[in-house]
Amino acid sequence: MRGRISRFLAAALMAAGLASGAGAQPRFAVIDMHFHAERPDAEGPPGGKVCAPYGEWAPRDAGQPIDAYVDAFSIHPTCPHALTAPTDPVALRDRGLAMLARYNMLALAGGDAATVEDYRSHAPDRVLPSAGFGQADDFPSIAELRRLHAQGRLKALSEITAQYAGIAPDDPRLEPYFALAEALDIPVGIHVGPGPPGTAYFATPRYTVAAGDPMRLEPVLLRHPRLRLYAMHAGWPLGDAMIAMMYAHPQLYVDVGILDYAYPEKDFYAYLKRLVDAGFERRIMFGSDNMVWPDAIGVAIQRIRKAPFLTPRQKRLILHDNAARFLRIEG
Repeated sequence: MRGRISRFLAAALMAAGLASGAGAQPRFAVIDMHFHAERPDAEGPPGGKVCAPYGEWAPRDAGQPIDAYVDAFSIHPTCPHALTAPTDPVALRDRGLAMLARYNMLALAGGDAATVEDYRSHAPDRVLPSAGFGQADDFPSIAELRRLHAQGRLKALSEITAQYAGIAPDDPRLEPYFALAEALDIPVGIHVGPGPPGTAYFATPRYTVAAGDPMRLEPVLLRHPRLRLYAMHAGWPLGDAMIAMMYAHPQLYVDVGILDYAYPEKDFYAYLKRLVDAGFERRIMFGSDNMVWPDAIGVAIQRIRKAPFLTPRQKRLILHDNAARFLRIEG
């Protein structure tokens, strides 16, 4: 009888530990809050390049055609480590999903609904579907988003890229989407910060830096106190504004997408360290912003893992734990 009771107590204690998550290892090593499910032409002509990282942001002669600048930036860059985008959509998808498997990742994938669903159908355990939009002519209908959510195909609104259309977060055109996200209790990731340097002259003529000011998040947060909102790119380079917003609004998180692979190491590390030193280590989330360069994911992860100023605990917070808490999942 004593042995049976002991076995019963041991089983009960184990069950209690599992139920509470005590001592449990997370299922995933990394959660990517800024993963793109894209087609090869999403960032210009297929096969474009990106430096990982760029060593400098080169000057442009305003008297010369923009083509020469774009060529040096993304077609024939001279950096030591350039990534080349796949030109085939299946290859792009499969390389992205292979990265998720290689690094044992869960990804919040944004993009066109059909493309996101294609990615998810090939890796249902590693992809959380999200809706990305923001150009003034591609806003989805609220009814369509509700339909996707009812079908289990919408776990977040991300990435909202309205800054590229010169639309700030507090613009009335975005209000219905924040209200919907609050009502459905799904997170929102919004582009706040940098685009490709010079983008207003060759790709997105309505882009403005001012539309990405983190201060423009404040009216949204105050109108929607139950909204789970995160600022993509951590509001770079407006660190003062980002810190002020995170201090005043404890529910506000950030991700470090693209900063962690494309930006000069000293700049990225200094910006990340500033956020950590300001006391926000538990609200910084990993994001790759891989776009059409799946290999960027590994570069971004390694730059977090090798950051000399982060403790092992802080690295785990950024790579996994903060996102798991924000998403309210046990991952």
